Amino acid sequence: MKAHIAKETPRKESVSTENDNGSEQASLRGAMAATLIGDGLIGNKQSNQRSICAGCNRPTPTSCFCVALPAQRIHLERSHCLVLQHPHEARRKNRSLPFVQHCLDSDSLTVHVRKRLSKNTDQTVKDLLYRPPEEANERSNVWLVYPGEEAVSLTEALEQRRDDNSRITLVFLDATWKYAKEMDRYNIQHQQYPANMLRVQLAEQDLAPLLTRPCRFDIRTPPTEQHLSTAECVAWVMAQAEERPDIYSIIMKPLDLMVQQWHSCKETRTTNDD
Repeated sequence: MKAHIAKETPRKESVSTENDNGSEQASLRGAMAATLIGDGLIGNKQSNQRSICAGCNRPTPTSCFCVALPAQRIHLERSHCLVLQHPHEARRKNRSLPFVQHCLDSDSLTVHVRKRLSKNTDQTVKDLLYRPPEEANERSNVWLVYPGEEAVSLTEALEQRRDDNSRITLVFLDATWKYAKEMDRYNIQHQQYPANMLRVQLAEQDLAPLLTRPCRFDIRTPPTEQHLSTAECVAWVMAQAEERPDIYSIIMKPLDLMVQQWHSCKETRTTNDD
């Protein structure tokens, strides 16, 4: 994906047609303007720029959520999180995946930004998805967490693995529902998913503990109250797979703070507009 760099058109030096008295007045006006800028009485381009936090890459102090991040990143023992992110989603400023990225260590999370899987997919991703034939078994170690006709509930999938300690790859599609459907459809039609992959969906029984607080990430409107943001879905599934309920609460802490900050800024703008 190419970065588009905006080139600033150099301003042409204007030819002064003023007489000596006019030149002196122009100099005085320039000096006065410089003084006002220095005193902060009028703005300039540099002073209007917002400071960006080096930790979370958010405007500080209004939108920084570093204070809510864990002191030590989470390490997954029983699973690895693989997120297939649509390029359109990667460009959004209000996406939820960064909360997961800031909470998990590098050995636990892989993010692949592409519209679809293909023969040109990164080798790291292929190693997570496709296991050698000699390692294949009846129980799939690759779970796609996305609804479908053949999908089993998360509860059922976990029950099947009760005595299996092998590490599983949890695959998530990070995109709007429109693009996620396109990604899933393409991968199915072109047989890009591993043959022994298990499709898992969050059934009503799986979501019951979460419905006490629906639409948590409400800065974006979900299709229904039962639909979760990517961060909520990833955090909840990982917490169940790892048998560590704290994983969900750890990732939700910065998410909740960012949502709170967003609503606060929105209310401030509304008040100022009035």
